[in-house]
Amino acid sequence: MAEQNKGKEPEERQKRLLLVVDGDAAHLYYTSILLQRLEYNIHATKTAEDALEIVDVAAPALVLTEIALAGTDGYELLKKIKRNPRTFAIPVIVITSSRDPAVKEACLRDGCTAYFQKPADPDALYAAIQKATESQPRRYIRLNTCLNVSVGDGKAAEQSVISDYITALSEQGMYVSTLKPRAAGTLVPITIFLEGSRIKVEGSVLYSFQQGEGPIKTPGMGIKFTRIDPQDEARIKTFITKELTKGLPVRRGGSPIF
Repeated sequence: MAEQNKGKEPEERQKRLLLVVDGDAAHLYYTSILLQRLEYNIHATKTAEDALEIVDVAAPALVLTEIALAGTDGYELLKKIKRNPRTFAIPVIVITSSRDPAVKEACLRDGCTAYFQKPADPDALYAAIQKATESQPRRYIRLNTCLNVSVGDGKAAEQSVISDYITALSEQGMYVSTLKPRAAGTLVPITIFLEGSRIKVEGSVLYSFQQGEGPIKTPGMGIKFTRIDPQDEARIKTFITKELTKGLPVRRGGSPIF
């Protein structure tokens, strides 16, 4: 079975604890729910003072903070974290409404891992969090979902569309739950049924698990897209973003407050 599982992902990842600090209730809610949907545990607070207490007790994997906070601001929070021998290794990402280049320069100089102006792109934010917290970071958001899929062609495809389904989807690949996983290295044609339309791609099986194997003990396979139309890739990205932000507060005009 070693050959079939060649190239597999690490065992199930630890669910990281992130601390979110923002004095604006709507932004705090948006960021917290978005990150929860990205499979993180979240502790949220509106003040730097509370954040410092949480950092001291809970030791989060990463802190995300706005600059404009009541009392101690986000820049001072960054400096306090980075100048404390017990907490200096905790990555800090700034997500702010500030447009002052001097603020950005100061934050980067004092050790922030990444700096975003609102609204931040979810993909870029996710990539920055992954890079700061994981030894093998993912580049693309992987959405937990449930979509019909057809893997293969001819009779195999007809059977697949009845029994198989996508449980995780990204711009570059997917995980298919199936009773008949293909061996690693297999190239297959794929049809994804997405919002009433069909997206046809080609993919290569990176890893596969039979019944009782893998982190969740159910059969399936991870597939990387080897051929996908750029327009279809954009459609998948739009679908993922829409699902992640569904029901969250937006500005007038429909853009996320984030």
